[in-house]
Amino acid sequence: MAQADTHPLPAGTHRHALNWSAAIWASVIAGLVFAVLETVLAPVARGASPWMPYHFIAAIGLGPSALTPLDTFDIKIISVAVAIHMALAVLYGVILAPVIEKMDTAWAIVVGGIYGLLLYYINFYGFTRVFPWWADARGAVSIFTHIVQSGLMAWIYKAMDRRSP
Repeated sequence: MAQADTHPLPAGTHRHALNWSAAIWASVIAGLVFAVLETVLAPVARGASPWMPYHFIAAIGLGPSALTPLDTFDIKIISVAVAIHMALAVLYGVILAPVIEKMDTAWAIVVGGIYGLLLYYINFYGFTRVFPWWADARGAVSIFTHIVQSGLMAWIYKAMDRRSP
């Protein structure tokens, strides 16, 4: 005969598993917003081709040959870039979700934004040892898009997870 849980939770708290569906959907939606922002802001703020971010991301999987020429629309480059970016967005989102799980929405967004800033430094300073072309994309636009993506990811997760405080 099974025994009842002998470790009750404090009043007003409850156990529940991470809402994986909310974490994944929040990551996908925020990842798509990030891609749109990068596509729009590359030419507006950097004077670069709107396809540049896709070439940089695709080169993670295809190698440096994907970097030339940066100003061309290439369906293979775009497809590979979107696949890599969305996989990373989901990975980063399922890492963030348990961190913000028990926070209220406002704090989750703040922590998400800080997490985005941390990811910016990891991506653009840590990974440049392996992918040196990322050094060329350092700056305000990339900082902004990382903060927006992760803050948005947190907000969407909290909105989709109806069990949240």
